[in-house]
Amino acid sequence: MNIWFTSDTHFSHANIAGSEISRWSSGYRIFKSIDDMNNTIIDSINKYVKEGDILYHLGDWCFGGHYKTPQYRKLINCKTIHIIRGNHDKNIDLYKDSFTSINNVLNIQHGRNKFFLSHYSHRIWEGHHKGIMHLYGHSHGTIPDFNKSMDVGVDVSYRMFGEFRPFHINEILQIMDAKVIVPIDHHI
Repeated sequence: MNIWFTSDTHFSHANIAGSEISRWSSGYRIFKSIDDMNNTIIDSINKYVKEGDILYHLGDWCFGGHYKTPQYRKLINCKTIHIIRGNHDKNIDLYKDSFTSINNVLNIQHGRNKFFLSHYSHRIWEGHHKGIMHLYGHSHGTIPDFNKSMDVGVDVSYRMFGEFRPFHINEILQIMDAKVIVPIDHHI
């Protein structure tokens, strides 16, 4: 069993897919169609995340109609998917039977490593000064990580690895090992 993290798949979101279909002037991905984007991300998840693995999805599952949520879930082979609600997941609770859990935030532990999971980046989180790591999404890699925090969205993995794929826990631990904790005294 392996543990994986991702965020901001934005299934069926036309404006984020690519320049040929977006109304935005920038901030979109490289795809020629919504189907191309959806299929690429789903294929990439299935390439890495196996049926018996655990996937934590840190928000913004889909955007182009919440009723498609179960459709995309069925295409992913992994049986255990925990959802952290994102700003585009307003109706995801309608599909709670499709996921292992749905939370606003989640604290998890893997061995001695502890993680605080949220869709949004935080400057301070419980235990940050003790090395608890913070994984988030939402910003699509546009803000700097702080202390032992990291954006795990598919746009970040594309910049790092050339694929819109999830991050394995060992990749995250390796990245976090290189970071230094900057203590913040919130008692002042």
